[in-house]
Parts: sequence; structure tokens; C-alpha cells
Amino acid sequence: KSNDKEHDYEIIDDVAYLQVASSKDQLTGTNPKAITYNKVDGLNGYSTVKNNTFLYETPGYYFVMYGAQVGSPSGNGQGEIHMWTRENGKDDPLSNSVQAVERRSLSVLIYNSLIKAPVGREITVIIAAHASNKCSSLGLVAQDVRHEPLVPSIIRSEIQLSDIDHPVHNLILSSLKTQLGSSNSKAITYDQDQFTGIGIPNARSDGSVKFNESGIYFCIIIVLGGSAANTRASGEIYLGPQLNGKDIPNSNVIHSVRNGSNRGLTCQTIVKAEANDKLQFVFSTTNEDLGLIATAEKNEPFVTSVIVTVFELGTKGNPVPYIQLSSSQSQWGCITPKKVDLNNNDGSHRIKNNDGTIEFEEPGTYFVLAAGQTGSFEGKGNGDVHLWMRLNGKDVADSNTIQTIDGDTIVLVCQAVMKMEAGDKLELMFSADVAKGKLGFITSQPGNKETVPSMVFSAFKSSYTKPSKHYNKYNEY
Repeated sequence: KSNDKEHDYEIIDDVAYLQVASSKDQLTGTNPKAITYNKVDGLNGYSTVKNNTFLYETPGYYFVMYGAQVGSPSGNGQGEIHMWTRENGKDDPLSNSVQAVERRSLSVLIYNSLIKAPVGREITVIIAAHASNKCSSLGLVAQDVRHEPLVPSIIRSEIQLSDIDHPVHNLILSSLKTQLGSSNSKAITYDQDQFTGIGIPNARSDGSVKFNESGIYFCIIIVLGGSAANTRASGEIYLGPQLNGKDIPNSNVIHSVRNGSNRGLTCQTIVKAEANDKLQFVFSTTNEDLGLIATAEKNEPFVTSVIVTVFELGTKGNPVPYIQLSSSQSQWGCITPKKVDLNNNDGSHRIKNNDGTIEFEEPGTYFVLAAGQTGSFEGKGNGDVHLWMRLNGKDVADSNTIQTIDGDTIVLVCQAVMKMEAGDKLELMFSADVAKGKLGFITSQPGNKETVPSMVFSAFKSSYTKPSKHYNKYNEY
């Protein structure tokens, strides 16, 4: 803790965080199963109970993200993986997420949330597998890859944003309705009774969020991209954020739907907003049977079509380091690892970028998130794309993720919470195991829409303020 004696608050840099993973396959059937962990890569302010539960010892508001490497160990399984959270033994009613598993394919299922955690709160991550053939197995798959970090079956990242009595300004939005698209962009809307927020007004009926105060805000949306019931449609979904009705550059994504398969799609940005600015997420599709899918699952929590999480980074009195980077160049991979180039700086404070070598000027606990637009040259390639992190020239343990490409394009996410020292340098690394064509991270410009970058990278330090116990105004001169 450090005390700014000129003001009546303390700046807290020693935030609670959790970074854990698993090196084991975790297979299951329709009976729900708790995800377990055997790799603790970083932990502060938690206590461990068994190998699937962590108890919060530091009360506060937390941003949490879970990345599950879903697939079939033999490569023969097909079906769906469902993942949700359970708090103190009860399923969270709107926490379910779905990822289709195709034969010989691997992908990452992402779930995130912002939670209020008193001391002793317990959150367990649950999975269930719905295989199309009873004789095949599905679940979370770990892989050892030569000359690369482990690909864990699960990566769980959590970071404290504030204490529990002085919550970070935040807003969480969701929708229980399927929202189908068209070639014209339309705003994503939310269910009026599903809002939870502090310090940021609720979204309006047109899906816009109007900021009360100027500040730096982290914004992330996860949707379930798929097709309308009984259509098994194919095509692409185009998704991105807008500020005051204009696309935010270098933040849009594309998501392929094949034969109606439901898969999650992640899109994130860091926005410097002024008071009264309006944020919206908009989407369009190449097929009117495609869109954002909500489903009611038997004996499981509801699957919302969209979850949006927005929260402020620091305050005017305590600006925190952050950076938003992207690449406007396609980057083709091979078996030999390459560094991801990041040639666009879309906003930063006290973090520097030298074409993908990211240098942190201030020590602290950081959340880092890379989202790469995987694909192939002219959409004719297939194979696997791998993405991981490297710190000060050494691969970050348990940070690798894989996406299988088969003529489609989808976002591959890699995330972590890390302790940084001043001068530390972080790089994103990737490789491609190519069966046909050229694979990697692709950039494109569909029609008259904003360019889709090949990579989007976001990082921020967590640091918060609270009233000082030692402050006495009579000590001032």
C-alpha cells in the first residue's frame, strides 16, 4: 500500500489475482463436472480448497475470464461443450456458454464476468459435453507441443479491480433473446431487467451506453454466434464497437458459422470516453438466418446471446497504465514460432510498443488479452494456429491456445494475469501446423466496413483507491 498524503485516499497496487491452469484432459458427458486445476502460475489473496475451488480472501470486485481448450482427444468426437459457473453450490442462472466441436478440431471457449466477491465466496467452473455419438468422448483437451508452452485444458484468469465498499464503475449487459442479422449493421440490444451496473448508466432501448463521466474504459463483448433454429445456415458474422455512431478503428472481428454450428465470439477494446459519449456494439451477417443465439438448456443455466462488460480503468486521480494495440497486416505462420507484429497503437499510457515488443514502465499486476483473427490465404487452407506469450525472451508457462482452421475464420483468444516489473517486455508468439495452404492471422475489409485487424491486444494494470485510514485534514498546512 502507498499513501498519497496530499489526498484523503490510499492507492492500492497489491491487488488480489489468480492465474491457474490444467495440464490434464478433462472429459465428460451430459452429467455436469467441475473443472480442476493442477498448475498455479500466480496467486494473491485467495485460498485453495481441493483442486477445483478457490475462495476469495480479499473482498472486492473482480474481472474473471476462463478459456477452455475444447475438443476430442481422439479427434473423432463431435457435438457441443457447455461451460458455466456455480457459486457456493448453486448454478448461476445466466452463466452458460456453448462451443461446437467438429471432427479433428480444437478451439477455445471463452467466458467472462465481473463479480462482487465477499470473503469466502466460492466459484466453481462446470462443464458438460453433448456428443453427437455416444461412443465418442468430448471435453477439455491439453496438449504438449514441442518448442512451445503447454496448451492447458483450461486457463483461469482473475484480477481484483476495487475493494468491495468502493466499487469500480462498471456495467454488465446481457440478452435472453436471439438477435438475427442482415447485410445492414444493427445495434445489439439488451434485456432491460438484466442490467447490473455502478457509476455507468444502463443501456438505452437502442443498445447505447451513455457515459456519465470522462475516463478510460475497458469494453468486452462475448456473443454466441450461430444460426436460427432448424436452419443449419452458413456464412459470416461481422461485429464491432461504435463510439458516437462511428466504428472504433482496429477493433472489429469476423466469425464464420458453418452448418449452423454455435461458437463463441470475443471482441474487446479500450475506449477513452468523454462525458455523454455513447457506446454501442453493432453486427451484420452475410446470411439472414445467422446472428446471436440464445438457448434454454435442459437442467443447465440459460445461454444468453450476448454478454457485455464495461468498467473504468483507474480514475482521474489515479490513472493506470494501459495499452490498446492492433495489426493491419496479415501474418502467416509455420512450425517455427514467430513474433506477432503489432503496428497500430490505438491508445496507451505508461506502456510502450515497438512493433509488438510491449514494454511496461510501471510495476504491478496486469491483465493482458490477445485476440487474433485466425484464417487462411483466400479461405482455402486448413490446419492449426497456436498463440501464446513470451516475457523477457522466455515463453510464459501454460499460456498456449489453439484454433483449428478449415476454410473459415474465427477469433483465437489468449489471456493472462501477470505480475510485471518496470522494464519487462512482453511479446505475442504464434505458429501454424499447416495441412494445406497458408494459415495465420488475417486482416480483411469486407465491403464498405471498417478494416478487420489480424490481431487486437489489450493490457491494463489494476490499481484502485480507497479512503485513507491515516488521513487527517488538520495535518495540512
